[in-house]
Amino acid sequence: MRARSGQHRPAPSPHPSQLNDRLVRQVVDLVRASGVLDELTVLEARRPGPRGLRSETVLVGMVLAARELRSTNVDDAWECVQFRLRKPWLKYFGLTEVDRTDVEATRASAKRFYDAWSRITTVLDPARYDRRTRMPRNQAVTYRRAWLHRTHHDSTPALSRIANKLVLTPVRTAVARGLMDDWAGDLSVDATALPTWARHSTKRRASLEVSAGVHVSGGGHKTFGYSATLLVAGHADASRAGRYPQLCMGMSVHTPGKQIGPQAVRLLQIVKRLWPIQGYLAGDLAYSGAKVENFHDPVRAVGYKPVLDYKTTMVRKDKNAVEGTLAIAGDLLCPHTPQRIIETYHRMAAAKQSKTREELLPEMLEADSYVLPLKQAADHRGLERRQCPAAGTSPRVTCPWAQERDASGAHRRRGHTARRPVRGRPHTIDLTNRRARQAHPDAKPTVRPPERPAHQRPAICQQSTITMPVDIMPKLRQDLPWGREAWQRAYRSHIEGLNGRAKNVDTFLDSREKRQSRGRVAQTLLSAIQLMVENLRTIESFLRDQRLWKEENYTLGHIPETPDPYEDPVEEAGGDNSVPPPES
Repeated sequence: MRARSGQHRPAPSPHPSQLNDRLVRQVVDLVRASGVLDELTVLEARRPGPRGLRSETVLVGMVLAARELRSTNVDDAWECVQFRLRKPWLKYFGLTEVDRTDVEATRASAKRFYDAWSRITTVLDPARYDRRTRMPRNQAVTYRRAWLHRTHHDSTPALSRIANKLVLTPVRTAVARGLMDDWAGDLSVDATALPTWARHSTKRRASLEVSAGVHVSGGGHKTFGYSATLLVAGHADASRAGRYPQLCMGMSVHTPGKQIGPQAVRLLQIVKRLWPIQGYLAGDLAYSGAKVENFHDPVRAVGYKPVLDYKTTMVRKDKNAVEGTLAIAGDLLCPHTPQRIIETYHRMAAAKQSKTREELLPEMLEADSYVLPLKQAADHRGLERRQCPAAGTSPRVTCPWAQERDASGAHRRRGHTARRPVRGRPHTIDLTNRRARQAHPDAKPTVRPPERPAHQRPAICQQSTITMPVDIMPKLRQDLPWGREAWQRAYRSHIEGLNGRAKNVDTFLDSREKRQSRGRVAQTLLSAIQLMVENLRTIESFLRDQRLWKEENYTLGHIPETPDPYEDPVEEAGGDNSVPPPES
């Protein structure tokens, strides 16, 4: 049985193999280039008492354990730096050589390592408490509020900044080497479960993880722990698949069901400072149902275009439609759209399988004829012009009301009475000309409005164009019309890219046995290290697939030249952190 955080092994595993010096140098360069050591130096300087082992020793040990052992347990990290490094590296990290059979010496070495890890988590914890006993629920409210009292702002900016600097360091490497040049800035966002060892709260006692909760996955599986919001590089165009490494572009650990939208927006703002191109952002149903002011509007303000799916309850006629239009699933339709078209929207929402949706695509394409085309883009007032689908030089449908409207308007301009238009006037067309066939009125759908006087008709039927606010249906409107071929291709490419990339990460994140330290700070840092290592593996796999892999790719000297999405709050620290690594 493995030891949990705070419990030391009496002796290490026998005869562990030594780590490659080139690998150790890569990890040291990675941690130093991330910039987290400078921030930790400032925070730790405020604490009294002896300094102990450097934070660099702990972080490098964690990364080595995650990379070599696929574990971020403290005991595995300690073994990596104490018993699997050569003597020059031991000297660099401030460690002394220990005999594996000396129980007292190994315990003393492990205690120094555990104390250094505890120091890091302490300086980043806004509400430190004893996690060995379960406190009464009324006392736990204070500690829980320390993590949840802000809705749109991060309660622990230093922790989030350090965690994302670790995750983004391999991304900055890929950007510096041009590996992301074919990436169009498209992203996928999803929340995955981070299970913990703690149990649920009872009626009298709180959980050891006071800010944890129940994460409900898409299949209804419930996990007690935290939620990790992940941004993964994706593509709306399937032709871009395999042309860049699909890296994790950001991570945020939070209480399940809390701040889903703001967490994603904060990560998007970080990516925007790192990568200048903003593309599509695909999200599952959890983000479709988020509040507009928390997710949809801020995402568009940052510059990303949402690609979201809808619940069946969201695909209904919008009562706030203006000028007599029919609003459904983000589309503005003719008020006399046939009922079979409306039912196709509902069937598309109920179908979640890609094959079923592809079968419904021809029926959804019929709805395009009834959609009000954009006549004029939004002006400085946020107003746009929409045109009746039966108006203009290339009408999409044939409507008797539109023919009466156009004829009466033309005759009024000429100064005489309008005549009833003659429909179906015979004329010769070239049947071999596809464009001519489609332009013929009989080739277009026919709208059949009821008998009604002209002054009682909807505004869109009385005039060819109408003015409406661009922010109508802010939760439903998308740049890619929902359910059509372009939307299906983009959403499927994003989700498949997310599954292909993030599921591999989930295999590691979902294992609480490999992340046993308690507390939200520890869970956040260890998850960031796991994602950083996964990003490294993804880059290496991409280079091998492209036949670009070379041993010198271990060098990370280009990282400082890439944009840092965070402003460094301190100058470069000296002292022990400025000591260069030993020669191999």
